[in-house]
Amino acid sequence: MKSFSTFFLSSAAIVTAVSALATPQVPVQKRATVNGLPTGGVVSNGVAFGFLPSDGWEVASPAYTMAQINSKLGGKASTYGWYAQISSTAFTGSQLLQRLDDVVSSGAVFQPAVMPTIPFSEVTSSVASQVAAVLEQFTAKGVEVWLRFSHEMNYYVTDGTYHGTAAEFIAAWKNIHAAVSKNPKIKMYWSPNVDTSSAPVAPYWPGASYVDVVGVDCYPTSSPLSPSAFSSCYSNFYKTYSAANNIPFAIGETGYAGSSGNAAWISQLVNQDMCDYPNYIAASWFEYNKETDFLIVEGSSSILSSSRQLLLHNPKTGCGSAGNPTSTTLATKTGSTTSTKVPSQTGTCTWGCNGWDCSAFSPCNSDYTCMRGYCH
Repeated sequence: MKSFSTFFLSSAAIVTAVSALATPQVPVQKRATVNGLPTGGVVSNGVAFGFLPSDGWEVASPAYTMAQINSKLGGKASTYGWYAQISSTAFTGSQLLQRLDDVVSSGAVFQPAVMPTIPFSEVTSSVASQVAAVLEQFTAKGVEVWLRFSHEMNYYVTDGTYHGTAAEFIAAWKNIHAAVSKNPKIKMYWSPNVDTSSAPVAPYWPGASYVDVVGVDCYPTSSPLSPSAFSSCYSNFYKTYSAANNIPFAIGETGYAGSSGNAAWISQLVNQDMCDYPNYIAASWFEYNKETDFLIVEGSSSILSSSRQLLLHNPKTGCGSAGNPTSTTLATKTGSTTSTKVPSQTGTCTWGCNGWDCSAFSPCNSDYTCMRGYCH
């Protein structure tokens, strides 16, 4: 997780050329068609649905296994998100491997968000090979992996979590791509944060040949929830990166950050006219109580009941289904659908720095302390 929206990105960071990191000189091969979604997994109106279970560290929600979530929901999550950091040039993947058994038993597509807190320029072919080797421990057990490498890169370069230019990010991405390209069960999942003038997405696009799945992280906050929140979050991105390149679109993480609107947001996620979004294949919910209570399974009984109805008993079955609604009407936005974290006015970062999303497995950098999921 997550940024709610607008941040600042130096224009110099966009155009700086890379000289220290060489892009791997390997031919780009056509990747396998994205599939691997589990048989019998939760699918609502053609959208495979899953979760990022709370890790329980310094947040209000305890740690959950996917087995617990599935049992309470009464359905089998289709996707399983988790976080890990590349904090040195030696990557062991311990944060991911401690969930290996639960991932395997869940049968879900594993969507690890692997975050390089070392400079992009240090994500060499050697580091990339270590990442690939860790993920191969999952694929060897039959797990489909969609790798969200350096997710929300356009935001995290602004808060000190990631370090480097857009060009250096692309070079790092291509190193990772080269390392996993021979494993047909690993897909490269490009997942920036929402596109803003201060944190633009376009400079970080590595090119369609290097991407298997696209998505964008968005947490709407307007209260009440805007009826056009889905299109505000995703429509332009979908047209630019998914439709234009015929690449599958999946929401890597989301939740409703306003007050008492979780069910309404789930409804928008799974009740779009799928003829308008034919490449939309999956969505993953941030099942945490972190700053805001995002819980839809492990929360109140009323939201659990709504979640079950929307996810397990949706009569709509995708594009052309009898129950499918007409396209969502685009409404004039009357309020911001996202909130803003303001940079420190003193020039010294006092929170949200050097690893904003911290946990027992994702510690802050030196001089910062993890408090309720954030680095202070």
